[in-house]
Amino acid sequence: MGLLRKYVLNDMKLKLLSLVLAVLLWFAVSYIGESKMSVSVAISTGKPGEAYMVTAMDSEDVLVTINGPVSALKNMKARDIKVHLDLSDLKEGKHIFSLLKGDIQVPKRVQVEQVKPDSISVEIEHVIEKRLKTVVKLDKKWTNQYTVKSWSPIYIIAEGAKSSLADKTVIETQPVDGNFLEDEEQTLVALNPKGMIVKRLRPNVVKVVLKRQ
Repeated sequence: MGLLRKYVLNDMKLKLLSLVLAVLLWFAVSYIGESKMSVSVAISTGKPGEAYMVTAMDSEDVLVTINGPVSALKNMKARDIKVHLDLSDLKEGKHIFSLLKGDIQVPKRVQVEQVKPDSISVEIEHVIEKRLKTVVKLDKKWTNQYTVKSWSPIYIIAEGAKSSLADKTVIETQPVDGNFLEDEEQTLVALNPKGMIVKRLRPNVVKVVLKRQ
């Protein structure tokens, strides 16, 4: 019996030692060991001056490779990394931003290893105002039941990129749709700036009156 107890106790000591070593190994890997990971990060941009707007940007996100302790990386999210472009002083034209490691904001104990792409091209255009005539577009399912009796405003002001608005004279509404039952229906419909690079529309909705055929 004593011999058995001695065997069990010795075996228990080995198990405890193994457990302690396993905990130490886990701690070493989790909190001391180094690792790396790559994260896709959305680029944030400040707005250019009021008279300008962004018309093109060759990438809206970058792939950032970081390294650091496993404990710092294991709960990392893309939102913890900041890639910001300051556009406030830019004028019209094409601008190239170099993305340096030091420009990427990361949490403490984390280092930036690589950024792809390492430069971003941004195009800025002057904003113009253009008076456009509104055109009401009726959803196909209502074309045989209703006609457009009236709408307002007939004209709106679009603020947008010069190259985008220069040859534009009209702007359509989104397809007019709804739960129409009455002989005469009135609804507000958003404008559809498809094919235009606009900063704002004044106003951005049209009041439409429909009459049953």
